[in-house]
Amino acid sequence: MKNLLAEEIERIIEIIGSSKFSAIVTNAGANVQAAQRVITEKYPHIINIRCIVHAVNLISKDICKTQFVDKML
Repeated sequence: MKNLLAEEIERIIEIIGSSKFSAIVTNAGANVQAAQRVITEKYPHIINIRCIVHAVNLISKDICKTQFVDKML
């Protein structure tokens, strides 16, 4: 199956040079996870890191939806 995101990441890695990458920071979307697998297989030295800021944002949005926080705000 063709993964356009993986192809674009790979294109950028090739332009810049894979030796200049040690990690790629992404979110946890299904298409992103599929791209991560493709990149990790081809470039095992490049690790995939989940974006902690994105995770905190998602958690804080969920917290703000609670009745307790809604009353405080």
